[in-house]
Amino acid sequence: MSEPLADEHPPTPVPEPEQPAPDPAPPAPDPEPPTPEPGDPPPQLRALAQPEPELETESASAQVPDPVIQLPLRGGEPREWNVWELERLAREAESRDPARDEELAFLLLELRQFANADGQLPVGFDPVVRESFGDLLYSAV
Repeated sequence: MSEPLADEHPPTPVPEPEQPAPDPAPPAPDPEPPTPEPGDPPPQLRALAQPEPELETESASAQVPDPVIQLPLRGGEPREWNVWELERLAREAESRDPARDEELAFLLLELRQFANADGQLPVGFDPVVRESFGDLLYSAV
């Protein structure tokens, strides 16, 4: 036999053919819903006649609407408010309603941020002041 030559390469191995992936198992069938047990039949619903609308009675028309609080206006135009004056009004009305006192205290705390050094609030705060301090402003006039 002859000896292999130095410049001969050894044979390269042939890769084995790939096996196809096994098919996934079929999904399990959905379970059948339970059958209801025999018993009472379901209740039958029936439509009722529409009730006739009630006519307005005299007592309903005799009700007095809530009073409207008149706010002091200077010609009706928005104005600047002084936060220190608002605080004084709130302090004078203290202890009538503790929840309202707390609400006004928090509001005044927030309003102070927007007041100038003299305590004047910009005109843009007029609606907020009138809504929040309305009854106090009216009683002060």
